Amino acid sequence: MTNFIASLRYGALVAVFFSFISAALMLVVGGVKVYKAVYGYVTGTGTTVLAGTAGERVLEHLSEEDAAIGRIIESVDAFLIALVMLYLGFGMYALFCEKKGSALANLVQSSVVPKNIGELKETLAHLIIVVLFVLFTRQVWLNLDNLTWEMLVLPSGIALLALALKLADFSKRGHD
Repeated sequence: MTNFIASLRYGALVAVFFSFISAALMLVVGGVKVYKAVYGYVTGTGTTVLAGTAGERVLEHLSEEDAAIGRIIESVDAFLIALVMLYLGFGMYALFCEKKGSALANLVQSSVVPKNIGELKETLAHLIIVVLFVLFTRQVWLNLDNLTWEMLVLPSGIALLALALKLADFSKRGHD
C-alpha cells in the first residue's frame, strides 16, 4: 500500500508535461508577435497587420514605430509566461518525480530547479509580479494619448501583491 501511495506522486508528470506544452505555445506566440513587429515596421504596415482582429485594433492609433514597440512588449510578456511555465514544469518534476542526484539536476542549472516547495512558490510569485508589470507597461504604452485614473488599478494590485510577498517571506521559513 505504501508503494502505491508513493507512486501517486508521478501523477505530477501530467502537470509537468502540460506545463512544457504551455511553455512551447507561449514561445511560439512570442515569436509570432516579434515577427508581426518586424514585418509591420519593415513594410510600413505596422498599424494594419491583422488590424481587423479585436486584439490588433488597439494599435490603429499608433505610428509604425509605436506599434512595433507595443508588439515587442507583448512578446516580452509571452516569453516571460513561457519562462514561468518552464520553471513550474522543472520545479514540479524536480520536487515530485526526480530522484536526488539524478542526471537532470546535473544537466540543468541549479537556479532552474527549486530545492523545496517554498522556493518554487516564491519564484513563481516574483515571476507573476513581473508579468503583471509588463502587462501594465503595455497598457500604458497603447493608451499614451488616453490615460485615465482607472489604469492605476493594475499597478495598485501589483504593489499589493509585492507587499504580500514581502510579508509572507517564504525564503526564511524553510518549507520542505
